[in-house]
Amino acid sequence: MIRLLAIVLGVLVLAGCAGGEDETTETAESLPVSHFTLYYLDGEHLSATPATSNGGPTPRESVEALLANDDGRATEIPPETELRGVTVVDRTATVDLSREFESGGGSASMQARVAQVVYTLTQWSFIRRVTFELDGEPVAAIGGEGVPAEDVTRADLTNVLPPIFIDPPLTSASSPLEVAGSASVFEANVSFRLEANGETIAEGFTTAAEGAPGRGRFETMLAFDVDEPTDGTLVAFEVSAADASETKVVRVPVRLCPPGNVPC
Repeated sequence: MIRLLAIVLGVLVLAGCAGGEDETTETAESLPVSHFTLYYLDGEHLSATPATSNGGPTPRESVEALLANDDGRATEIPPETELRGVTVVDRTATVDLSREFESGGGSASMQARVAQVVYTLTQWSFIRRVTFELDGEPVAAIGGEGVPAEDVTRADLTNVLPPIFIDPPLTSASSPLEVAGSASVFEANVSFRLEANGETIAEGFTTAAEGAPGRGRFETMLAFDVDEPTDGTLVAFEVSAADASETKVVRVPVRLCPPGNVPC
């Protein structure tokens, strides 16, 4: 009986060891890649920049990446700025930054840095507005120019956007290519051209919800045909009423994928 019990225990121990060998530890390399967006500057205007993360990110991690600015993109956020925390309650994100966030710069600079944080946080559907704290203390405004810092939404910061703004940035897509954003253009007409290998492979236009001097949202789709993964460029522009030239041009890189091969 004792001998039989010993054999049974031995089998259980071996089975447990075998199970341990079959288990896999999830590493950063094995986690799924998630795409998100960081917002920096192109000249005086906000620019959407694609970013990736293994298994994330969270709103806090996206602000950390924005502040780290590993690619050295143009920004109005002072490099000494530190993130103290991000909390989300009732679709409002409260972001606590160090006092360096409001150092230096005039009203345009303050508005741009606020926009960078607000756009980065509100890319998530569960965040609609952002309230700022500095060193743990609530503030009504940022900087001496008094840029609002409570319940700030994207709609409060449209003057920081270029005339045509593609958002979110494109990464890879199969046909049809979905394009969305906002524009402030003549008669609300936004034209598009999809280029690849030196040729135009798709064209189209759409009408924004509101024309200049206002700003309106737009959405459209461009059908294209490629046989293999191809690097392309989406060109968005306004056709000049004066001479039919292309104005307010925006060029966005995009990876074009054959049907059923996304991402490619």
